[in-house]
Amino acid sequence: MSQGEEIEDDFGARVGERLAHARERRGLTLAEVAETTRIPLRHLKAIEEGDYASLPAPTYSAGFVKVYAKTLGLDPQPLSHAFRAETGQAIAPRHEPAPYEPADPARTPPRGLAILVVVIALLAGLGYLYWRGTHENAVELASATQAEPAPAAAAATPPPVAAAPPVAPTGGAVTVAADGDVWMKIAQVDGKVLFMGLMKQGDSYTIPADAVEPLLTTGRPGLTRVTVGSSVVPPLGDPDHMIKGVSLKADSLLARVTASPAAQPPANAATPVEPIAGQNITG
Repeated sequence: MSQGEEIEDDFGARVGERLAHARERRGLTLAEVAETTRIPLRHLKAIEEGDYASLPAPTYSAGFVKVYAKTLGLDPQPLSHAFRAETGQAIAPRHEPAPYEPADPARTPPRGLAILVVVIALLAGLGYLYWRGTHENAVELASATQAEPAPAAAAATPPPVAAAPPVAPTGGAVTVAADGDVWMKIAQVDGKVLFMGLMKQGDSYTIPADAVEPLLTTGRPGLTRVTVGSSVVPPLGDPDHMIKGVSLKADSLLARVTASPAAQPPANAATPVEPIAGQNITG
């Protein structure tokens, strides 16, 4: 389910209820969210229950809502604005119209002077429009002259390249990368969480070599890319439906590669996962 569909499903609900529904869809507890975001558990509970009296200053509370939304993979800005509106911080001040008072004839400029000012303003505007038109035409003419392409030489037809034999999948480190902003949880079978949170596009996480039965849970498999060494693993599920408890063991993933050889890159291809500094977390 996408972010837009989640927001439409909870249309009319409080911000806290929408966050609680999104958390429950991802199979998370408040304690797990508190551990990931470093937000006190009592504040997360107050946000979900709408207990605004138990929250700190509105600025800090709105910041908590942003961090909470990011952790769940939701757009934080509209939720933060809606939260401020719920707590009465976004209500615009009431505008009282100023009483009308007739102008003092002694302070009103002469009619002739007012007409002269209007005429000068019109002439200045027309002059600016004329100058702008001539200037843009000159720039376009110069750009068109410089952009004329030179005659292209006839391209030589390259010789046919023989197809490379299929490459057998090899072992290596298991890496999970994000092709877009995606929330994911990687935990061992014994419940130990290796990574949980929102992974930005281009970020990646390498499974520790001593991890015990690592399992993957994510709401957007289509934006999740898994590799074993230089072997690209086929999609782990329907791109738009949540997957939960998918094995990240190297042998299980290589079995998927063997079953779908079309997903294997050529032997001379570069390693597809390039972790960004500071985002590759090892346990």
